[in-house]
Amino acid sequence: MTIAAPSLFISLSGIARLAHVQRPVVSVWRTRAASSESPFPPPVADDRGSEVFDARQVAEWLAQTGRGNNPHVLADAPAYARFDATGRGDEESFHALTALVAVRAAGAPIGALDRDQLLDLADELDPDDVCVAGEVDGLGDDVVSMARFVEVLVDGAYSASAAFESLLGDRFRDGRRALTRTALGAEASELVNELAVELARSNPFADPEHPLFVDPTGACGDLLVGVLRSVAEGVDVGVMTAESGGFAGRLLRRRLLAHGMPHAPLTVSATGEFAAEGALVHVAQFPTPDRPTMTAGQILASIENIALQMDDAQRGVVLAPAAILIDGDLSPDAEAIRSEILRSGRLRAVVRLPRGLVIGNPRQALALWVFGPAHAAVSLADKWTLVADLIEEPLVPATRSDLVSDLAAAMGDESFIRAHAFRFARRLPTSVILAGSGSLIAAEKPVAMVPVEAAAARRASAGLPAQLDAVIAGLGDGAPVTVRHVTVAASPRFLPQAALGSLASARHVRCLPGARIRHDDIGTAAGYPVIGVDELTGASLVGSRTIDRLLLEAAYPAARLTAPGDVVFCVSPQPRAWVDAAGFSVVVYPARILRIDTSDPAGLVPEVLAADIERHTSRDWKRWVARRIVPTERAGLVDVLANVSSERAALAERMRRLDELANVLVDGVAVGALTTAGSDAEILALSKGTM
Repeated sequence: MTIAAPSLFISLSGIARLAHVQRPVVSVWRTRAASSESPFPPPVADDRGSEVFDARQVAEWLAQTGRGNNPHVLADAPAYARFDATGRGDEESFHALTALVAVRAAGAPIGALDRDQLLDLADELDPDDVCVAGEVDGLGDDVVSMARFVEVLVDGAYSASAAFESLLGDRFRDGRRALTRTALGAEASELVNELAVELARSNPFADPEHPLFVDPTGACGDLLVGVLRSVAEGVDVGVMTAESGGFAGRLLRRRLLAHGMPHAPLTVSATGEFAAEGALVHVAQFPTPDRPTMTAGQILASIENIALQMDDAQRGVVLAPAAILIDGDLSPDAEAIRSEILRSGRLRAVVRLPRGLVIGNPRQALALWVFGPAHAAVSLADKWTLVADLIEEPLVPATRSDLVSDLAAAMGDESFIRAHAFRFARRLPTSVILAGSGSLIAAEKPVAMVPVEAAAARRASAGLPAQLDAVIAGLGDGAPVTVRHVTVAASPRFLPQAALGSLASARHVRCLPGARIRHDDIGTAAGYPVIGVDELTGASLVGSRTIDRLLLEAAYPAARLTAPGDVVFCVSPQPRAWVDAAGFSVVVYPARILRIDTSDPAGLVPEVLAADIERHTSRDWKRWVARRIVPTERAGLVDVLANVSSERAALAERMRRLDELANVLVDGVAVGALTTAGSDAEILALSKGTM
């Protein structure tokens, strides 16, 4: 029996992908070939204003003319084709297509089967209608022609699993919002894949040859399938998924069938209880594709439900918006749930990830929560949580590898944590995080100075004395006098670095806004100096712009004057800072003021803070990390820095005068007013006359 080949449609962008060229190249081919002996095939339909072509005709034209960079264009054409002229039809048709691909993956070819045979095959494969039977039955008489298309599609993609992924890949181009709203970029997917696999591999309770992964939502197909495909070949991997009745759950189960990945159902009760036993790894993302508008409370309640049902042999990886997992401004109910999760002790690590990881919402920042053993023998007062902020770190392979190493170490006890050299994560007492009212990551409060362990002190300071001696030797007699009194500390003590947001929340530093002053009110006559972005970036000299004192009082009564030692800063076009040693300046918006209480024991020094600000690239000043100085060292450091600053200013003035001297010499000799041909006693002399 001869089966009629199904019609295959392709768009201009599909042609470009088929030929492995850029989209504009296809338009150039059409134009140049229009009057040739082999014109480009004409369009056969219109899809909402876009032309659609016969995929076979286009493939034959490409092969005949030798256009493009794909030598297998005839065989590959079905993989880039459409079932119909309008983007593979509606959502129902899309789900039916994926269902037929799953049916095709489970058995023999389906292109020659009639409707009843296809329905029987789907019922046999899915007797309880959890993933394919309903979709195939809903097609009606179209199921036969669609089955023929699927057969061609699978042949063109070389496997059912590749055909299934091809259909999913088209969800972005076809504008399927329900399938793309929570879709992750490759970097985020790879991070979760690598982390989940490592947590399974390093779990002392697990069998590395038989890892088990669970999706307690039953809807996180991209995450779960990515993890399963990352497991090494030859490993007998187990899969459990919750029996979600939503479209995303059914799609996930079809996807597992297409990939030949057997899975067991995870029965979840109406109140959320489920039975998942063994040394497994939970993998979940919120909000889920079938519940994209989940509130913060709903997301946190779902995560808490997972955490409460874990035991010390289980691990968990959860992705969700950073605004919910890390940042403040939650409702009291949501904040209470997040606090309970922290108190459980199972939340071992909290990581802020960079923006741009959600394809449909590139401005959204995600966060990662990693769950593990609760260490029941450790009291709440002594529990800890690892935190890391990667908002400015691209998730390149090296970054992912080091982060995964840090997070795998978070599963260990205190001795294991102490032995690990962390790159990104730092340990915070859970009690400190719970006591904070803002971001979990910025919850670190300044603590009293602590002695550095002898071995660590030797390692950290081993090269500093030699560096100091070398610098002083290079300066010679020009070295500031106060620097010569600096010596190596006998018993090193330090204050840990802290985020400015944390320091501001604890009122160790105040951030004051600049005044919004009209440009016309700023002049150059006598008055208060004006400090703005121009002064901070060097576009204007400090003190060159002013505002009249009476005008400031009358027109801008809320404007603040700086105090001596204030740090004036801006975040754009790049972070810049300047210490106003004299004070009594007017800061103009968008520049702002950081005011430090010199009697506060937090250890902030204006000159050090200004230098730290200029080391950052982020525009979020609350995440800037500041170094702090032990109070007993602050006065001495300020004196030395003041001496160095004075020497620098004197040197700058000498350089200015030398520049002026060079200019006068060149100008004078050029016009004949000066001569360099004088006697040894007269290095420079005015000429006796002019020529």
